[in-house]
Amino acid sequence: MSVQLAILGFLRERNYHGYELKKTIERQMGAWTDIKFGSLYHALNNLEKEGFVVKVSTSSEGGKPARSIFSITKTGHEEFCKRLKDNILNLQRVFLKEDIGVFFGGKMDKGELLSILKERLKKMNELKEHLELHKEKIKEIAPCLSNLPHWLIMHHLMHVDVEIEWFQKIIQELIRGNLYPSEYSVDFNITPEKLK
Repeated sequence: MSVQLAILGFLRERNYHGYELKKTIERQMGAWTDIKFGSLYHALNNLEKEGFVVKVSTSSEGGKPARSIFSITKTGHEEFCKRLKDNILNLQRVFLKEDIGVFFGGKMDKGELLSILKERLKKMNELKEHLELHKEKIKEIAPCLSNLPHWLIMHHLMHVDVEIEWFQKIIQELIRGNLYPSEYSVDFNITPEKLK
């Protein structure tokens, strides 16, 4: 689970309380991960139950709710190394949900589908701008770390560039009339076995 790996990774550096950990992960990883920050406290509690992290102190300031400070345990260090290795080595096959939309798109009015595809392309270009701004901001915020975040964000930018190029080609094929056959039916038989 990505959120648990992130928690263990940051706790290897120093002790944190939950809110501070949430903000740190959000600030440093929010632009290029899909970590659900709402699940952080649940993940932290599970790591504690498993013995990978431990509460080292609890403090309360000026009537605010008590905050527990967490530290990583020896087994937590070992678990971090195991999960890190699994994270990098386990291939994640990505199934793109929009492919289903394009598959059935031939059943829509061509003009409406074209408009939707152009809107998607616009959103992808906006995402690209956002990532490029974030990449520049990282250089200002953490110049000593700028190379690592640069390449992590570049990973996403490269994916976005491929998506933009793909949607541009899909739009061109739709305009040329090459995307869907004239007698288009989704009731055809291409099984995985036939593709082997």
